[in-house]
Amino acid sequence: MGIFGFSTEASAGGDFLPVLKYDARAGRFFRVDRVNTGAGFVSEPADVTNGFKAMFDLENIETGWINFNTGGAPDFRLVPMGHALPQKPGEGHKNGIRFMVKLSKEIGGEKPIREISTTARAFLSGLEALYLDYEKNKSEHPGHLPIAVLETTVPIKSGQGQQQSTNYQPRFKIAGWAPRGDLVFQSRSPTNGATAAPAAAPQAVSPPNTGSTRVDPPRAALAAVEPADADDFG
Repeated sequence: MGIFGFSTEASAGGDFLPVLKYDARAGRFFRVDRVNTGAGFVSEPADVTNGFKAMFDLENIETGWINFNTGGAPDFRLVPMGHALPQKPGEGHKNGIRFMVKLSKEIGGEKPIREISTTARAFLSGLEALYLDYEKNKSEHPGHLPIAVLETTVPIKSGQGQQQSTNYQPRFKIAGWAPRGDLVFQSRSPTNGATAAPAAAPQAVSPPNTGSTRVDPPRAALAAVEPADADDFG
């Protein structure tokens, strides 16, 4: 079953935070920005894979079921990590997780604080390794969150013959630790007793139109693994 457990609790529809997406088919991270075209807002993906560095709020992972194929906003049925896991709500739901990050100044744009949610097994296995490293070392950094860099991605093949597919597992490394600062957790799970902080001008965010086009995964050590400068997340 793995460290995340997995299952459900009701969640409000719509995206309350700007989104960070991971395209497991290409091994790329995309910052999804809402851009006003004058005729309305559109979702514009910006590739932030090269030099990827972010503060990961691994204290507040939510796990459960997610359905991205609703024809509208994704349906989240989540609980705080470690809570009892209920039954699968429907055939369209898959095991997934959600948590928040703060992107570094180099890649964060105007809104560096983002939520990331996914059901991609390749991403989950990469995050699991990072989480275990975090758990091992967090007692030495009280009041701090890990700053993770993307070292590389590794192709993971599944299926056989014409059904074979390749996804890319991210390989992260903790480059340093920094205080949480303005990375305030906003929950999609009402079971933890917390009230989600209000977000300015909520907008429904569609997934980036990355299609199935494969982009070469990042080279090893695209981001230098050096002690993280907390000012980068100030």
